[in-house]
Amino acid sequence: MFNLKLEKDDEDWLRANYPELQIKKGVDSIPVIEGLLHFDMVFYDENKSYIIKPEAEHLTRGHRIQDEYKIEIVFKTSEHSNLPQVYERGNRIEMVSKNRSLKPEDLHINPSGAMCLCLNIQEEDYLPNGFNVADFFNNLVIPFFYAQSFFEKTKIWKWGQYGHGSIAFFEWYLKQEAIGKEKVEKLIVHMKKRTDWVKFQLYLLPSTLIKGHHECLCGSKDKLKFRNCHKNALHGLWKLKKDIKDFCVKL
Repeated sequence: MFNLKLEKDDEDWLRANYPELQIKKGVDSIPVIEGLLHFDMVFYDENKSYIIKPEAEHLTRGHRIQDEYKIEIVFKTSEHSNLPQVYERGNRIEMVSKNRSLKPEDLHINPSGAMCLCLNIQEEDYLPNGFNVADFFNNLVIPFFYAQSFFEKTKIWKWGQYGHGSIAFFEWYLKQEAIGKEKVEKLIVHMKKRTDWVKFQLYLLPSTLIKGHHECLCGSKDKLKFRNCHKNALHGLWKLKKDIKDFCVKL
């Protein structure tokens, strides 16, 4: 778990880098950051790296986006995240979803309206030094809004995306190379916090068979075969089932 307390260094960094964002007290005196977020970021396709607030020498290659969003950051956790909840308050992302007949989750918006910055099991990877405002903005918030702006212009997610709900955890798990009992147990702990856990727990039991020709677990009304709808999630589920059995992990 993260300590979401705003320290003086956090406040100083925010004033120096994003002066149009203000710190206020919300309900129950919970800290809230709100205002206009201006960002400038260059992304390099060849090595998947990026520079925030680039200098002239950074602009010779890569894709630069300068943009702004009206945001609110509430310092409380949720079912989906152990980090502060980030909201886009200018209705811009909502308009993109309506204009393209997309669901909010297609634009990485949780049911609460907060942004899905990453899977909660990835949070410590993005913030290895614990929570602080500088890393939170540089590693998660700014790249998230960069991706939104890029998608708005091109209909492409610059570095891909996971599926929705617990399907995303299976896609993430498929990519993991160094697997041990601790990592499997950690994933199960995160998944148990989700409202759809009961549904997915059933398919992780050794006695439950799930095959490629079965209906995909994403819940799409199109009722596509799992292998045609979320192939990576299917293989991630199979991999997780095997590791649960091999490491004797309790569900």
